[in-house]
Amino acid sequence: MDSKTTQNELLAYRTYLENNIQYINEINKKIEQLILKLEKEHISVKECFEQLETEVNLLIKVYSHFTSLGGYAYCIKLKALIDKYQQVTNSEIQLSALYYIHSKILALQEEALQHFPDMTRQKALYEELSHTKKIVEDDIHNLPYKWITFKRNDIGFVVLFESVMLQNTINLPNLKPISQNYYQATFNNTTITVRDPLRLDEQPSSTVLLVSYQNTLYGYFYDTIGKKLGARTNVLQRMAQVPEGYSLPMYGRVRLFGDSYIYLKHVDVHKPI
Repeated sequence: MDSKTTQNELLAYRTYLENNIQYINEINKKIEQLILKLEKEHISVKECFEQLETEVNLLIKVYSHFTSLGGYAYCIKLKALIDKYQQVTNSEIQLSALYYIHSKILALQEEALQHFPDMTRQKALYEELSHTKKIVEDDIHNLPYKWITFKRNDIGFVVLFESVMLQNTINLPNLKPISQNYYQATFNNTTITVRDPLRLDEQPSSTVLLVSYQNTLYGYFYDTIGKKLGARTNVLQRMAQVPEGYSLPMYGRVRLFGDSYIYLKHVDVHKPI
């Protein structure tokens, strides 16, 4: 097979793929709307999950025809989670888990399209943090905006910080759940909010990231800690992309170091979000 034939086949497949992306995006939009309806209780939980199951099954069927598209494994995870939630009480449903897993599907799809042969690669959204403007970790403390990344259940998150420390839950007395994803604890005689951004079936992790920001201490359960980064301007705020209508406490999704992260807003349960 000569290079011209191979090139023509790639172009034909790219056209076929792009013609189907609109259909895939329509399904994803319906999934986003259904999760939003669940959050705002516009329709019954039972009816909503039945519709979600239908749309996710459609998405899985379409994805099975495109080996180049990322996110198929997360489609299966989303389906498994929806199946599980149809068997439990409303209080056990983690809307944030549904949203985050679906966000991962979208992020992997975008990444696959950017790297498809002969497709123009999108410029790094963190360009301001790379190349000659890249900030080494030793210089971060002098910058007005600093972030730290971490992972929980294989999903990446990023938060603003002024100072950080890592703790074990044994050092957080009186740790107790106060809602689906939020806990209350005592640290240095101060009551703080500890957030579990993506807890699925298991108990919270035993490790907690403590972040000081604007005179308040916030906690995050994590599995692994990632990189720190800093900038002179709030570049992540400009990068953040969130589906329209979502009221969950986050700025949106950002791409860093070639991966997708959820940019979380700090939440103190004693103050309005």
